[in-house]
Amino acid sequence: MNYKLWGSTVCAALFLSGKVMSQGAQPVPSIAVPVDDTAVNGEDGFNGKVSVGLNRQFKVKGESLMLNKKVSSLCNNLANSVHQFLGEKRPDEGFYTINVSLYSKGDAKKANLFSNKVRELDGGGYRLDLLVDIREQIQSSVLESAIMQAIVIERTLQHHAGLGEGDKIEVPLWVSDGLLGAIHWKAGKGKRGMYEVLNRKPDLFPVDRLFKTTQKDVNEMGDTLRALYKASSTAMMMSILRQPEGKEGVKAMLSEVAVFEGETSELLRKNISAMNVGTKGLTKLWNLQLAEMAAPRLQDTKTIIQTEEELRGTLFFTLVGDDRLERRVAMEDFDVLLGMEDKERVKTTVFLNQKLIQLGYRAFPDYQPVLAEYGFILTDLARGKTEGIADKLKNLKFERERMYESGKRVRDVLDWYRISTAKGLNGDFTGYQRLLEQMRREEKREQQNGVSSYVNEVEKLMTR
Repeated sequence: MNYKLWGSTVCAALFLSGKVMSQGAQPVPSIAVPVDDTAVNGEDGFNGKVSVGLNRQFKVKGESLMLNKKVSSLCNNLANSVHQFLGEKRPDEGFYTINVSLYSKGDAKKANLFSNKVRELDGGGYRLDLLVDIREQIQSSVLESAIMQAIVIERTLQHHAGLGEGDKIEVPLWVSDGLLGAIHWKAGKGKRGMYEVLNRKPDLFPVDRLFKTTQKDVNEMGDTLRALYKASSTAMMMSILRQPEGKEGVKAMLSEVAVFEGETSELLRKNISAMNVGTKGLTKLWNLQLAEMAAPRLQDTKTIIQTEEELRGTLFFTLVGDDRLERRVAMEDFDVLLGMEDKERVKTTVFLNQKLIQLGYRAFPDYQPVLAEYGFILTDLARGKTEGIADKLKNLKFERERMYESGKRVRDVLDWYRISTAKGLNGDFTGYQRLLEQMRREEKREQQNGVSSYVNEVEKLMTR
């Protein structure tokens, strides 16, 4: 977003109800700029109550004192979170004041949900005016985004005291929203759903689109596309944090992001040496971060697909031959147990059963009866009983295949729903299903290519 610096000695010709406002010497009158850049002052009924934050950096003005206090508390919490995220102590002085005005009454044209203005003060220093349009119900996420923009601007101003009249202040939206998302993720508030979708289909909101996204673009997005944008911006900020410079790199970037005039990729290369790569390199780092954020945590329950895929790799007996080498034998070939001594057979079946029990801790609920049935089968095999085992294994495999296909359909439907409900992404499910099938066929053909195995090995080496 673009914010133009206002000179303290220059009159700003701003009109509301046919009146002209001008800037005078300190104390500075309260002037906020609503969504259409029209001035709002006390004469328009905007003489609201004021709530001041704990360290007096934020001053929140609006019609409702209770709402002002809540917003003031939110401002302070976010400011504290930024300092904690960067591993630094919040200063008690030396900051620039951020005046937050909650615009609840007036006829200003509605365009943006919030707007920031930076004003140069007589005697040096700056003041930030953040106006948030709350004439309609506003989401807390929008309010947080507005406040975070002001926090990032103020941080840049701390390192650029010599800005002159007319200098532009521009904060790429993904920086403030990415910082906000990273703070939430670190606090354990992030949800993996959109990261999983974006990890599987990164073209839904790629890096080059992320860097160009403006507040106007976000305003026009549907809920799903907006969630994908936030996931994309959070992953990019987290990818910066994981570089060797880590927090110091983020600090350096924030210290100049609002006044940097080059491309975003240049800003990253300048402040984070590990990101001195092209767009493809940045995309690769972003993809790696997405994969990490999409990975299930220890306390997460696996999906049907994840449970089945892990179970397929588990249903093997581990046998040790006379040569002391381990062999894996599929459970369907349970006849190999018949020639073993009782002690060895029990040891082999118990080892597999323990792995099934571990899988059951996070398995999809519908798989619990299946895992229990495998446990009963292993108990019979440990006792040397094999009657009816082959039929039981065949029935269990059929049931698992049925659930697996059902799980894939559910996943495809959810992905289709998330994508098709986003503005600018439309289509019927049948067409989406055909696209998925075509992609699977193409992937299969590529895997069958005689050269593909060598290419895959080279790619592994190159990506280490």
